[in-house]
Amino acid sequence: MNLSRKTLIAAAPLALALLIVLSIAGGPALAAPANQQGGYLPTNSITVSGSGQATGTPDVAYVNLGVDTLNASVSEAVAQANATMEALIAAIQATGVAAEDIQTISFNVYPEDRFDPQTGSSTGERVYRVNNTLNVTVRDIAKVSDVIQAGLNAGATSVNGLSFGIDDTTSLEQEARVKAIENARQRAQNLADALGVTLGAPIIVNEALGGVGVPMYDMAVGLGGAGPQITPGQLNVNVSVAVTFAIGE
Repeated sequence: MNLSRKTLIAAAPLALALLIVLSIAGGPALAAPANQQGGYLPTNSITVSGSGQATGTPDVAYVNLGVDTLNASVSEAVAQANATMEALIAAIQATGVAAEDIQTISFNVYPEDRFDPQTGSSTGERVYRVNNTLNVTVRDIAKVSDVIQAGLNAGATSVNGLSFGIDDTTSLEQEARVKAIENARQRAQNLADALGVTLGAPIIVNEALGGVGVPMYDMAVGLGGAGPQITPGQLNVNVSVAVTFAIGE
C-alpha cells in the first residue's frame, strides 16, 4: 500500500505519542537495593540484621598426641615410632576410647643433616626423624585428663593441642535462631517507629550459622604424676539472620 507524504507527516505525531506511552507503561521500573543473594529487595520494606547466641557445655574433646623418634637408620626410626604408637593406642583404648575414635592424621619421615655448632659446617652425619600424630576423640569429658596422661605414660612426646566441642548442636542452634529473629524484629520495629510507619510481616529471611566457638589449649610434655587439670568451660553457638519486613498500610 502506498501512502502519500501528507499521510506520513500526519501520522508521525501519533506514532511518537504512542511510543512515549509504551515506554512509560512498559519500561523497566527503578531497581530496588540488591540483597545479599544478588536479587532485589521489594519496595516499601525494611531490612535489618539480627543475631542470637546460645551457650552449652562441651560433651566431646579432641586431643592431638604425637610420637617423635630419631635414628641414624631410617628403618630403625620407623620401627621405633611404630612400636611406640602401638603402645600409645593400646593405652588410650584402655581408658575407654573406642578404636574408631582414634585416627592417624599425619606420618612424616625426613632426614636431618648435622652441623657443627661452632663452625656451622656439615659434620657429614645424617639422621632420620619420624613424626606420627594421632587425633583422639574423647566422648567422656571426665576422662580427658586420663587419656592425656595415659598417652604420655605410653611414650607420646607431644600433646599438640586440645579442643572441645558439642556433638549435637541442634537444640542450641534453634535457641540462637529464635533469639536472632527476636533481635531482628525489635530492630525493625525501632526503625518503623522512627519512620512513623507500621511494621508488617516478614517476607524474606536469610540465615547464617556462626558455628560453635571451640577453645583451643596448647599443652607441654613432662606433666608427670597426676594427669593435667582440664576445664572444658562453655561454648557458644551463634546464628545471624537478615530479615526483610513489609511496611504495612
